[in-house]
Amino acid sequence: MRANRGIFLRQHSRGRKGPEWIDPEFAEGLYEGKSSHSSSDRQAERKAQQFCRQVQRALNLALADRNVGDGIDGLFVEEVLPAPDCGRLLVHVVIPTGLPVLDAMAALGREVRGLRSEVASAISRKRAPELCFAPAHQDGGGDE
Repeated sequence: MRANRGIFLRQHSRGRKGPEWIDPEFAEGLYEGKSSHSSSDRQAERKAQQFCRQVQRALNLALADRNVGDGIDGLFVEEVLPAPDCGRLLVHVVIPTGLPVLDAMAALGREVRGLRSEVASAISRKRAPELCFAPAHQDGGGDE
């Protein structure tokens, strides 16, 4: 009665925890791939965070060097996140009290090419990332 000639499973016999019937070589292959994959994921995430912090510092320096009266006085970059990857970044900007959010966002839109150029000179990448700006809450972001 050899109707089922597919994959044969051996009984789990080395004292490992898990299902009673399992192919040990298959299970080891799964676990090996999973552990190395998570390590590379952590490294990629760490590199993305490093890059975002570098861009944040470059933008804060560029915003501090801008002329008074160009509409972006007192703006501060609170956080930079990949959106969805490091080729396009979401920049959360703290807008000072008294400056209308729409005016600040319009000024950033006018200055985006110059800010992107400043970022390009501060980083060592083949291409400068696209920058998308969003206002950040100064008081911690309440839902009220």
